[in-house]
Amino acid sequence: MAPSHFRRAALAYGVSLAVLAGAPARAESADSSDNASEAEAGNGRSIVVNGERGQTVASGATGLALSLMDTPQSVSVVDRKFLDDFALDETNQLLRYVTGVNVDQVETERTYYNARGFDIVDAMIDGISLPNIWGPTIGAQDSVMCDNVEVVRGANALLSGAGNPSGTINYHRRHPTGQRHMSAELSYGSWNKKRAEVDLDLPLTADGKWAVRVTGAAQDGGSYLRSYHHKRTAVSSVLDGEITPNLHLSAGYMRQDGNSTGVMWGALPLQDSKGNQLEYDTSASTTMDWTYWKTRDETAYGQLTWDFAPGWSARAHVTRKYHTEDARLFYVYGTPTQNSQSGAWGGLYGYPGYYAPVAKGWIYDGTVQGAYRLFGHDQQLTLGVQRTVGTYLYYGRPADPASPAWGELSGLPGTWTGTEVALPTFGALVQQEHTEDRQWRLRGASDVALTDHLSVLLGASYLVEKTRGISFGVSTDKNEKALSPFVGLTFKALPGLNLYASYSSIFAPQANLDMDRKPLGAAKGKSYEAGIKAQTPGGGLFGSVAWFRAEQSNLADAGSYDTATGQTLYNGIRAVSRGVEAEVGGKLTSTLTIQAGATHLKMDDGAGNQVRSYVPRNTANLTLRWNPVAPLQLGAAVKWQDTIWSGTVRQGDYATLQLQAGYELNDHVQFNLNVANATNHSYLTSLYWTQAYYAAPRNVTGSVRVTF
Repeated sequence: MAPSHFRRAALAYGVSLAVLAGAPARAESADSSDNASEAEAGNGRSIVVNGERGQTVASGATGLALSLMDTPQSVSVVDRKFLDDFALDETNQLLRYVTGVNVDQVETERTYYNARGFDIVDAMIDGISLPNIWGPTIGAQDSVMCDNVEVVRGANALLSGAGNPSGTINYHRRHPTGQRHMSAELSYGSWNKKRAEVDLDLPLTADGKWAVRVTGAAQDGGSYLRSYHHKRTAVSSVLDGEITPNLHLSAGYMRQDGNSTGVMWGALPLQDSKGNQLEYDTSASTTMDWTYWKTRDETAYGQLTWDFAPGWSARAHVTRKYHTEDARLFYVYGTPTQNSQSGAWGGLYGYPGYYAPVAKGWIYDGTVQGAYRLFGHDQQLTLGVQRTVGTYLYYGRPADPASPAWGELSGLPGTWTGTEVALPTFGALVQQEHTEDRQWRLRGASDVALTDHLSVLLGASYLVEKTRGISFGVSTDKNEKALSPFVGLTFKALPGLNLYASYSSIFAPQANLDMDRKPLGAAKGKSYEAGIKAQTPGGGLFGSVAWFRAEQSNLADAGSYDTATGQTLYNGIRAVSRGVEAEVGGKLTSTLTIQAGATHLKMDDGAGNQVRSYVPRNTANLTLRWNPVAPLQLGAAVKWQDTIWSGTVRQGDYATLQLQAGYELNDHVQFNLNVANATNHSYLTSLYWTQAYYAAPRNVTGSVRVTF
């Protein structure tokens, strides 16, 4: 992990997965068997998820109101109840239980997601695409504002604008339902973790056509990691209303503040000078006591939806994002070397840093969608345009070059207390980067039923990107554009059994510099998927099997570190990913719910040479929830992955187990208990880089929720 990755990560947070913001989806099921509840119908959505019911709307995959059965891609959805039952307060936690998704937490504050061998860099909020070409997300993103999370695996150029073959995360926020509801929750967990949540769903008019929803959370706690402490607050306020029977308004403001101390920038060195893999206590850290990482992210949005004709609507949306950071950090690099005579360890060096990036931007989005008659069937059409304007300013304070913080460190991080290096003197704030990014994106898709059994989904996205700027004296200027077509076929072979296939071209913009310190450019390629989807009568149980293949050229792969500028330089490599995924979810019995999935992946450069070996080739997940008697629920969640490696550093295969028990005292009071990593297994959080740290040991969280 090179220090320069701080800059890339900061902008990623500013323009992508920072805060769960957006506008309400208005997709409605095209199948009467969906049986949406009155609350769902009143909110214009019918998304019920994570195995609760097979027939759901997956608008995040295509922009069309297609059920999971009729969507020619793999889609998983995690619902609010699943988050509450298993106390998944962060998006990092919930994504670990999504089939085929891997979470690489490379440091205490930075996390990458990947699927099918490639990084997930595309996100949507209620169907509004948030362009991101930078990579990781910064800090622990609170899930309190999520109603559910939809993950589309495979290339998704129809809405995200870039045919990245990994997938797209579509966060659905908690919007007013038009019915009065209030709840509060208090929880306490290991390492003195304290958390409070509130959810206020309030109609403003007697008919519920105007309503507001306010959700928020405050959390403070220590950690199993030496010296680490984190606290954050998150709040969301959303107003939905009906100006006229055909004109609807949605507006909101979201904010999340985070403050972490004793943070790791980079992580533990895992290999000594003799090539031996080092092991540490689970609590080991490279941090110094004077480090911190503060973040603030604010989002405001407004949206008007006009039903201008029977079956037709137009949506105009605008989002404003503003993100700042203040970070004082300490990076450790080098190779641990042990003196053969004294046994003392050396070979590690310090790298202090002080950074204050600012990312801000606007997202303008317009959509027209509706139905038309062709071939004797009702067809669906959506057309859209998006304009994104982003500005990134990067400031730093240089550390005194004579400070001992730049010098050699004695011992291994596992023996440090955080007082080994004194706080260095930092100079005045200096602007080191100013980048302006502009994107235009045109998109369109139509689901055409050719017969009662065969339908074809045709679509395309045209992306134009223009970047201008200077980063540490290096130009970031680039102009790129591409057309990404999408074709999907769905065949209803039998009642409750569909066959499907899809194709998408790949155009994935990248912000990396090549070995000549010039923009590397986009990765390009092709993505294919075919599969089977099935559900039981009534949609109580849903299952799918998918075969996939993706080919990319010019994919960024870290090559060397430029010590003069503090930047990592990249090679463009070829990568071929292929494999199979299987998933099943729903009710096995009236009291037992299952969600399970498995992925088998092969990945190389097309000539048989392994690439991205830190991505597990085989993963599986299983979640069971059982209601033996009415007030009691018992749950278990298992995630397994096989061996991964980076160079000669290896993490063996492992499984984690989380146990859950919930008790409903009455209609107003509920208790919940979770034991995470119940087997107390020790494992590394990631091998995305050659540095890593250990995941949390066994920990317990208990909570009480009161509903009014």
